[in-house]
Amino acid sequence: MSRKRILLTAAEVSGDLHAANLVRAIKKIDTDIEFVGIGGEKMRQAGVEVRATTVHMGTVGIWEGLRYYPSFLRIEKGIKRMLREEPPDLLVLINSRDLNLRIARLAKKRGIPIIYYIAPPAWAWPDWATKRTARNITKVIAIFPFEAALYRKVGADVTFVGHPLVGMARPNLSKSEAYEKFGLSPSHPIIGLLPGSRAYEIDNLLPIMLRAAAKIKRSLKGVQFLLSVAALVFGEKISRMVRRSGIEVKVTNNNIYDLMSVSDLIITASGTATLEATCLATPMIVVYKTSLSTWILGHILVKFPYVSLPNILAGRRIVPELLQFRATPNRLANLTLSLWGDCQKLEKMKIELNKVTRKLGEPGAIERAARVVVKSLPS
Repeated sequence: MSRKRILLTAAEVSGDLHAANLVRAIKKIDTDIEFVGIGGEKMRQAGVEVRATTVHMGTVGIWEGLRYYPSFLRIEKGIKRMLREEPPDLLVLINSRDLNLRIARLAKKRGIPIIYYIAPPAWAWPDWATKRTARNITKVIAIFPFEAALYRKVGADVTFVGHPLVGMARPNLSKSEAYEKFGLSPSHPIIGLLPGSRAYEIDNLLPIMLRAAAKIKRSLKGVQFLLSVAALVFGEKISRMVRRSGIEVKVTNNNIYDLMSVSDLIITASGTATLEATCLATPMIVVYKTSLSTWILGHILVKFPYVSLPNILAGRRIVPELLQFRATPNRLANLTLSLWGDCQKLEKMKIELNKVTRKLGEPGAIERAARVVVKSLPS
Protein backbone atom coordinates (compact mmCIF):
# COMPACT_ATOMS: atom_id res chain seq x y z
CA MET A 1 0.00 0.00 0.00
CA SER A 2 1.48 3.37 -1.07
CA ARG A 3 1.99 6.15 1.44
CA LYS A 4 -0.46 9.07 1.48
CA ARG A 5 0.96 12.34 0.20
CA ILE A 6 -0.03 15.89 1.12
CA LEU A 7 0.96 18.98 -0.89
CA LEU A 8 1.15 22.21 1.15
CA THR A 9 1.46 25.68 -0.38
CA ALA A 10 2.44 28.82 1.54
CA ALA A 11 4.01 32.02 0.25
CA GLU A 12 4.46 34.07 3.41
CA VAL A 13 6.41 33.84 6.66
CA SER A 14 3.27 33.31 8.74
CA GLY A 15 2.03 30.65 6.32
CA ASP A 16 5.37 28.85 6.56
CA LEU A 17 5.00 28.77 10.36
CA HIS A 18 1.39 27.59 10.31
CA ALA A 19 2.20 24.89 7.75
CA ALA A 20 5.15 23.62 9.80
CA ASN A 21 3.07 23.41 12.97
CA LEU A 22 0.28 21.64 11.10
CA VAL A 23 2.70 19.06 9.67
CA ARG A 24 4.12 18.31 13.12
CA ALA A 25 0.62 17.81 14.50
CA ILE A 26 -0.34 15.52 11.60
CA LYS A 27 2.77 13.41 12.18
CA LYS A 28 1.63 12.76 15.75
CA ILE A 29 -1.55 11.23 14.30
CA ASP A 30 -0.04 9.37 11.34
CA THR A 31 3.70 8.94 10.86
CA ASP A 32 3.29 7.36 7.44
CA ILE A 33 2.27 10.49 5.50
CA GLU A 34 4.64 12.23 3.07
CA PHE A 35 4.72 16.01 2.76
CA VAL A 36 5.80 18.12 -0.20
CA GLY A 37 5.23 21.76 -0.91
CA ILE A 38 6.33 25.34 -1.42
CA GLY A 39 7.21 27.53 1.56
CA GLY A 40 10.25 28.14 3.70
CA GLU A 41 12.74 26.95 6.27
CA LYS A 42 10.21 26.18 8.99
CA MET A 43 8.42 23.75 6.67
CA ARG A 44 11.75 22.11 5.83
CA GLN A 45 12.53 21.71 9.52
CA ALA A 46 9.14 20.08 10.02
CA GLY A 47 9.94 17.45 7.39
CA VAL A 48 8.35 18.90 4.25
CA GLU A 49 10.14 18.42 0.94
CA VAL A 50 10.14 22.08 -0.09
CA ARG A 51 10.31 22.37 -3.88
CA ALA A 52 10.48 26.19 -3.97
CA THR A 53 11.23 28.85 -1.37
CA THR A 54 8.44 31.41 -1.43
CA VAL A 55 8.33 33.11 1.99
CA HIS A 56 10.11 36.22 0.69
CA MET A 57 7.40 36.73 -1.94
CA GLY A 58 4.50 37.66 0.35
CA THR A 59 2.73 40.82 -0.84
CA VAL A 60 -0.44 42.84 -0.43
CA GLY A 61 -1.68 44.57 -3.57
CA ILE A 62 -1.22 44.33 -7.31
CA TRP A 63 1.80 46.61 -7.82
CA GLU A 64 3.67 45.19 -4.84
CA GLY A 65 3.35 41.69 -6.30
CA LEU A 66 4.53 42.53 -9.83
CA ARG A 67 8.21 42.12 -8.93
CA TYR A 68 7.57 38.46 -8.05
CA TYR A 69 5.16 37.68 -10.90
CA PRO A 70 7.73 35.85 -13.09
CA SER A 71 8.76 33.73 -10.07
CA PHE A 72 5.14 32.93 -9.27
CA LEU A 73 4.57 31.85 -12.89
CA ARG A 74 7.55 29.47 -12.66
CA ILE A 75 6.27 28.08 -9.37
CA GLU A 76 2.77 27.70 -10.77
CA LYS A 77 4.20 25.84 -13.76
CA GLY A 78 6.10 23.51 -11.40
CA ILE A 79 2.96 22.88 -9.32
CA LYS A 80 0.99 22.17 -12.49
CA ARG A 81 3.58 19.59 -13.54
CA MET A 82 3.56 18.05 -10.05
CA LEU A 83 -0.22 17.75 -10.06
CA ARG A 84 -0.02 15.98 -13.42
CA GLU A 85 3.00 13.71 -12.88
CA GLU A 86 2.93 13.02 -9.12
CA PRO A 87 -0.54 14.06 -7.91
CA PRO A 88 -0.92 14.31 -4.12
CA ASP A 89 -3.79 12.73 -2.23
CA LEU A 90 -4.68 16.09 -0.72
CA LEU A 91 -3.80 19.76 -1.25
CA VAL A 92 -3.60 22.08 1.77
CA LEU A 93 -3.51 25.81 1.01
CA ILE A 94 -2.23 28.22 3.67
CA ASN A 95 -2.69 32.02 3.43
CA SER A 96 -1.47 33.61 0.15
CA ARG A 97 -4.85 34.20 -1.47
CA ASP A 98 -3.95 34.99 -5.09
CA LEU A 99 -1.36 32.25 -5.64
CA ASN A 100 -3.31 29.63 -3.75
CA LEU A 101 -6.59 30.21 -5.58
CA ARG A 102 -4.75 29.73 -8.88
CA ILE A 103 -3.29 26.47 -7.57
CA ALA A 104 -6.73 25.43 -6.28
CA ARG A 105 -8.24 25.75 -9.74
CA LEU A 106 -5.50 23.55 -11.19
CA ALA A 107 -6.00 20.90 -8.51
CA LYS A 108 -9.78 20.96 -8.83
CA LYS A 109 -9.53 20.11 -12.54
CA ARG A 110 -7.63 16.95 -11.56
CA GLY A 111 -10.12 15.95 -8.89
CA ILE A 112 -7.70 16.47 -5.98
CA PRO A 113 -9.44 17.35 -2.69
CA ILE A 114 -8.49 20.81 -1.42
CA ILE A 115 -8.42 22.22 2.11
CA TYR A 116 -7.91 25.91 2.81
CA TYR A 117 -6.31 26.48 6.23
CA ILE A 118 -5.87 30.14 7.24
CA ALA A 119 -8.26 31.06 4.42
CA PRO A 120 -8.63 34.50 2.79
CA PRO A 121 -10.35 36.84 5.30
CA ALA A 122 -14.02 36.55 4.37
CA TRP A 123 -14.94 39.38 6.74
CA ALA A 124 -12.80 41.86 4.81
CA TRP A 125 -13.58 40.97 1.19
CA PRO A 126 -16.82 41.34 -0.82
CA ASP A 127 -19.19 38.36 -0.89
CA TRP A 128 -18.27 37.52 -4.49
CA ALA A 129 -14.63 37.01 -3.49
CA THR A 130 -15.67 34.69 -0.65
CA LYS A 131 -17.96 32.75 -3.01
CA ARG A 132 -15.10 32.36 -5.50
CA THR A 133 -12.89 30.92 -2.77
CA ALA A 134 -15.59 28.50 -1.62
CA ARG A 135 -16.32 27.40 -5.18
CA ASN A 136 -12.77 26.21 -5.77
CA ILE A 137 -12.07 24.28 -2.58
CA THR A 138 -13.37 21.17 -0.84
CA LYS A 139 -13.20 22.34 2.77
CA VAL A 140 -12.34 25.40 4.87
CA ILE A 141 -10.65 25.03 8.25
CA ALA A 142 -11.76 28.27 9.92
CA ILE A 143 -9.77 29.96 12.68
CA PHE A 144 -12.33 32.66 13.58
CA PRO A 145 -15.98 31.91 14.51
CA PHE A 146 -17.41 34.70 12.32
CA GLU A 147 -15.17 33.51 9.46
CA ALA A 148 -16.78 30.06 9.75
CA ALA A 149 -20.24 31.64 9.58
CA LEU A 150 -19.41 33.72 6.50
CA TYR A 151 -17.95 30.78 4.58
CA ARG A 152 -20.94 28.59 5.50
CA LYS A 153 -23.21 31.36 4.24
CA VAL A 154 -21.73 31.05 0.72
CA GLY A 155 -22.00 27.24 0.75
CA ALA A 156 -18.55 26.10 1.90
CA ASP A 157 -17.96 22.96 3.96
CA VAL A 158 -16.44 24.49 7.10
CA THR A 159 -14.89 23.24 10.33
CA PHE A 160 -14.09 25.81 13.02
CA VAL A 161 -10.97 24.91 15.04
CA GLY A 162 -10.01 28.20 16.74
CA HIS A 163 -6.87 30.23 16.24
CA PRO A 164 -3.53 28.35 16.29
CA LEU A 165 -1.80 31.19 18.13
CA VAL A 166 -3.86 30.58 21.27
CA GLY A 167 -1.60 28.59 23.55
CA MET A 168 1.27 28.80 21.05
CA ALA A 169 2.12 32.51 21.35
CA ARG A 170 4.11 32.38 24.56
CA PRO A 171 7.70 33.32 25.44
CA ASN A 172 10.43 30.71 25.80
CA LEU A 173 12.28 32.74 28.43
CA SER A 174 11.29 34.32 31.70
CA LYS A 175 11.45 38.11 31.70
CA SER A 176 14.69 38.12 33.69
CA GLU A 177 16.23 35.62 31.25
CA ALA A 178 15.07 37.74 28.29
CA TYR A 179 16.49 40.94 29.79
CA GLU A 180 19.84 39.18 30.14
CA LYS A 181 19.73 37.59 26.68
CA PHE A 182 18.93 40.86 24.91
CA GLY A 183 21.15 43.01 27.14
CA LEU A 184 18.27 45.16 28.36
CA SER A 185 17.66 47.07 31.57
CA PRO A 186 14.17 46.55 33.07
CA SER A 187 14.42 49.95 34.75
CA HIS A 188 14.29 51.80 31.42
CA PRO A 189 11.56 51.83 28.73
CA ILE A 190 11.70 49.03 26.15
CA ILE A 191 10.07 49.50 22.76
CA GLY A 192 9.85 46.64 20.27
CA LEU A 193 10.01 47.29 16.53
CA LEU A 194 8.37 44.82 14.14
CA PRO A 195 8.59 46.13 10.55
CA GLY A 196 6.86 43.14 8.97
CA SER A 197 7.76 39.96 7.12
CA ARG A 198 7.49 41.19 3.54
CA ALA A 199 10.20 43.00 1.59
CA TYR A 200 8.07 46.02 0.71
CA GLU A 201 6.89 46.33 4.35
CA ILE A 202 10.49 46.55 5.50
CA ASP A 203 11.30 49.07 2.77
CA ASN A 204 8.27 51.23 3.59
CA LEU A 205 7.95 50.91 7.35
CA LEU A 206 11.40 50.38 8.85
CA PRO A 207 12.73 53.83 7.82
CA ILE A 208 9.66 55.43 9.43
CA MET A 209 10.18 53.40 12.62
CA LEU A 210 13.87 54.26 12.80
CA ARG A 211 13.33 57.99 12.25
CA ALA A 212 10.60 57.92 14.90
CA ALA A 213 12.98 56.05 17.23
CA ALA A 214 15.52 58.87 16.86
CA LYS A 215 12.88 61.42 17.92
CA ILE A 216 11.67 59.23 20.80
CA LYS A 217 15.23 58.79 22.05
CA ARG A 218 15.67 62.54 22.37
CA SER A 219 12.63 62.80 24.64
CA LEU A 220 12.51 59.50 26.54
CA LYS A 221 15.54 59.04 28.73
CA GLY A 222 17.21 55.63 28.58
CA VAL A 223 14.75 54.19 26.05
CA GLN A 224 15.84 50.86 24.53
CA PHE A 225 14.82 49.54 21.12
CA LEU A 226 14.58 45.86 20.24
CA LEU A 227 13.85 44.72 16.69
CA SER A 228 12.69 41.27 15.59
CA VAL A 229 13.64 39.89 12.16
CA ALA A 230 10.58 37.93 10.98
CA ALA A 231 12.40 36.11 8.14
CA LEU A 232 16.11 35.32 8.06
CA VAL A 233 16.20 36.09 4.34
CA PHE A 234 15.81 39.79 5.29
CA GLY A 235 18.26 39.71 8.21
CA GLU A 236 21.22 41.36 6.50
CA LYS A 237 19.03 43.96 4.84
CA ILE A 238 17.49 44.97 8.17
CA SER A 239 20.86 45.06 9.95
CA ARG A 240 22.24 47.29 7.18
CA MET A 241 19.29 49.69 7.46
CA VAL A 242 19.68 49.87 11.24
CA ARG A 243 23.43 50.55 10.97
CA ARG A 244 22.86 53.35 8.46
CA SER A 245 20.28 54.97 10.74
CA GLY A 246 22.81 55.47 13.52
CA ILE A 247 20.17 54.46 16.11
CA GLU A 248 21.13 51.91 18.73
CA VAL A 249 18.74 49.03 18.13
CA LYS A 250 19.25 45.47 19.31
CA VAL A 251 18.35 43.13 16.43
CA THR A 252 17.21 39.58 17.18
CA ASN A 253 16.10 36.56 15.15
CA ASN A 254 13.40 34.01 16.06
CA ASN A 255 12.63 35.54 19.46
CA ILE A 256 9.42 37.43 18.71
CA TYR A 257 7.46 36.19 21.75
CA ASP A 258 10.34 36.93 24.11
CA LEU A 259 10.62 40.39 22.53
CA MET A 260 6.92 41.01 23.04
CA SER A 261 6.96 39.78 26.62
CA VAL A 262 9.68 42.25 27.69
CA SER A 263 8.51 45.22 25.60
CA ASP A 264 6.49 47.91 27.32
CA LEU A 265 5.11 48.84 23.91
CA ILE A 266 5.62 47.59 20.36
CA ILE A 267 5.44 49.42 17.06
CA THR A 268 4.35 46.86 14.50
CA ALA A 269 3.28 46.38 10.92
CA SER A 270 -0.27 45.16 10.50
CA GLY A 271 -0.50 41.38 10.21
CA THR A 272 0.02 38.24 12.27
CA ALA A 273 2.29 40.07 14.73
CA THR A 274 -0.66 42.14 15.95
CA LEU A 275 -2.51 38.97 16.90
CA GLU A 276 0.60 37.49 18.54
CA ALA A 277 0.92 40.65 20.61
CA THR A 278 -2.78 40.40 21.44
CA CYS A 279 -2.30 36.90 22.85
CA LEU A 280 0.52 38.25 25.04
CA ALA A 281 -1.46 41.41 25.96
CA THR A 282 1.41 43.63 24.77
CA PRO A 283 0.33 47.24 24.04
CA MET A 284 0.98 48.25 20.44
CA ILE A 285 0.85 50.92 17.79
CA VAL A 286 0.04 49.58 14.31
CA VAL A 287 1.58 51.27 11.28
CA TYR A 288 1.07 50.46 7.63
CA LYS A 289 1.82 52.04 4.29
CA THR A 290 1.45 50.65 0.80
CA SER A 291 1.22 51.93 -2.77
CA LEU A 292 -1.42 54.56 -3.49
CA SER A 293 -3.21 52.29 -5.98
CA THR A 294 -3.43 49.45 -3.46
CA TRP A 295 -4.63 51.87 -0.79
CA ILE A 296 -7.41 53.20 -3.04
CA LEU A 297 -8.41 49.69 -4.14
CA GLY A 298 -8.49 48.55 -0.53
CA HIS A 299 -10.86 51.40 0.38
CA ILE A 300 -13.18 50.32 -2.43
CA LEU A 301 -13.16 46.57 -1.77
CA VAL A 302 -12.43 46.00 1.91
CA LYS A 303 -15.43 46.27 4.22
CA PHE A 304 -13.78 47.12 7.54
CA PRO A 305 -12.66 50.55 8.78
CA TYR A 306 -9.62 48.98 10.50
CA VAL A 307 -6.63 47.03 9.22
CA SER A 308 -5.31 45.46 12.43
CA LEU A 309 -6.78 42.19 13.68
CA PRO A 310 -7.22 43.33 17.32
CA ASN A 311 -9.49 46.18 16.17
CA ILE A 312 -11.34 44.01 13.65
CA LEU A 313 -11.99 41.33 16.27
CA ALA A 314 -13.01 43.87 18.91
CA GLY A 315 -15.30 45.65 16.45
CA ARG A 316 -13.83 48.98 17.55
CA ARG A 317 -10.50 50.74 17.87
CA ILE A 318 -8.62 49.36 20.87
CA VAL A 319 -5.10 49.89 19.48
CA PRO A 320 -4.02 52.99 17.54
CA GLU A 321 -3.42 52.71 13.80
CA LEU A 322 -1.26 55.05 11.73
CA LEU A 323 -2.04 54.25 8.12
CA GLN A 324 -0.76 55.47 4.76
CA PHE A 325 -0.44 59.30 4.84
CA ARG A 326 -0.67 59.35 8.64
CA ALA A 327 2.25 56.92 8.96
CA THR A 328 4.97 59.52 9.46
CA PRO A 329 7.95 59.57 11.85
CA ASN A 330 6.62 62.66 13.68
CA ARG A 331 3.14 61.24 14.25
CA LEU A 332 4.56 57.89 15.31
CA ALA A 333 7.04 59.47 17.74
CA ASN A 334 4.41 61.78 19.24
CA LEU A 335 1.88 58.97 19.64
CA THR A 336 4.49 56.72 21.28
CA LEU A 337 5.48 59.44 23.76
CA SER A 338 1.82 60.23 24.47
CA LEU A 339 1.03 56.58 25.24
CA TRP A 340 4.14 56.18 27.36
CA GLY A 341 3.03 59.17 29.43
CA ASP A 342 -0.40 57.65 30.08
CA CYS A 343 -0.14 54.45 32.12
CA GLN A 344 -3.93 54.15 32.34
CA LYS A 345 -4.23 53.96 28.55
CA LEU A 346 -1.60 51.22 28.38
CA GLU A 347 -3.32 49.22 31.14
CA LYS A 348 -6.72 49.63 29.47
CA MET A 349 -5.21 48.39 26.19
CA LYS A 350 -3.93 45.26 27.94
CA ILE A 351 -7.42 44.57 29.35
CA GLU A 352 -9.03 44.98 25.92
CA LEU A 353 -6.42 42.73 24.28
CA ASN A 354 -7.19 40.00 26.83
CA LYS A 355 -10.88 40.28 25.93
CA VAL A 356 -10.06 39.80 22.23
CA THR A 357 -7.91 36.74 23.01
CA ARG A 358 -10.90 35.07 24.65
CA LYS A 359 -12.75 35.29 21.31
CA LEU A 360 -10.12 33.17 19.57
CA GLY A 361 -11.16 29.81 20.98
CA GLU A 362 -9.46 27.30 23.22
CA PRO A 363 -5.84 26.08 22.92
CA GLY A 364 -5.32 23.03 20.69
CA ALA A 365 -6.45 24.51 17.36
CA ILE A 366 -3.48 23.03 15.49
CA GLU A 367 -4.25 19.52 16.76
CA ARG A 368 -7.91 19.94 15.80
CA ALA A 369 -6.90 21.15 12.32
CA ALA A 370 -4.54 18.18 11.93
CA ARG A 371 -7.37 15.75 12.69
CA VAL A 372 -9.53 17.41 10.03
CA VAL A 373 -6.72 17.08 7.47
CA VAL A 374 -6.07 13.40 8.23
CA LYS A 375 -9.79 12.63 8.12
CA SER A 376 -10.02 14.35 4.71
CA LEU A 377 -7.42 12.08 3.10
CA PRO A 378 -9.07 9.73 0.59
CA SER A 379 -9.24 6.17 1.89
